[in-house]
Amino acid sequence: MTPIKHALLSLSWLPMLLLAACQDAPPPPPGDQDVTRAESLRPADAQLAAKYERACLSCHGVRSAAPLTGFAPAWKPRLAQGADVLLSHAREGFNGMPAKGLCSDCTDDDLRGLIAFMSGPAQ
Repeated sequence: MTPIKHALLSLSWLPMLLLAACQDAPPPPPGDQDVTRAESLRPADAQLAAKYERACLSCHGVRSAAPLTGFAPAWKPRLAQGADVLLSHAREGFNGMPAKGLCSDCTDDDLRGLIAFMSGPAQ
């Protein structure tokens, strides 16, 4: 193999590396303060708060694979997919999330409200 061909082959990985650098990095993990804040947040609407506590809090209010309530870095890429995609994922389940997050009595309006609450800024 000529030195030029060898040099070109050894650089063949460079475009893939450059493309990988263009991808968004995963969000940083939430800190202890973020988790403590998420554990205490509740929707203002009492009925929605009850559904949140019963169905969402156990995954979205603690460190888990689910995006933490009020933690913007985890919600940003999800929100970028659009409200319809988020509603579909919540309604039908997605990855480790079961359909409706096990909130069998949640309507689409409830799910939209819970998504808005969880993905909004922490209060």
